[in-house]
Amino acid sequence: MAIAAPARAEEGPPKPAPQAEHGISLLAGYGAGERFEDDTKNRYGFALGARVGLTFAAPRLYLGLSFLHFSGYDEPSQKVHVSTLDGELGYELRLLQDRLLLRPQLLLGLAQPATIQPDNAGYPLAVHWAPGVLLGVRFTPVLFSAEYRRDFIPARWPSAHSVLFGCGLML
Repeated sequence: MAIAAPARAEEGPPKPAPQAEHGISLLAGYGAGERFEDDTKNRYGFALGARVGLTFAAPRLYLGLSFLHFSGYDEPSQKVHVSTLDGELGYELRLLQDRLLLRPQLLLGLAQPATIQPDNAGYPLAVHWAPGVLLGVRFTPVLFSAEYRRDFIPARWPSAHSVLFGCGLML
């Protein structure tokens, strides 16, 4: 004896399981450095860089790697700039059918603050960390992002407020 159960119309075909996403972005922005000792000039300035990362399907944990070069300033008596290489950890919140992405994140890595003068040059490595938040808009597979972060380099270098804009792919 067989019993037939009526099919529910709202079930439809099964949805595919969410997959991890890989991302790559080019970054550009500006870091507004705080005053440092007697130097009133901005040691950060315009920034260019790149980011690669992976977002897991569940939970939406993000792991990435980023590189940024802040141009600092250049004058006859000295040239000052800083580069950062960071590991990134964040959590993505997806809104509006995955079109809007909000990612609180923490970056931790190394910075190379450089001060070059006619009589000497310094290229030390220092610890760098930066808490921040990224807001992205997705037009699959393209991602446009805007990001605020607070850069800290404790080894005799000023902190900065940085704003970055990115354009990349999420696959």
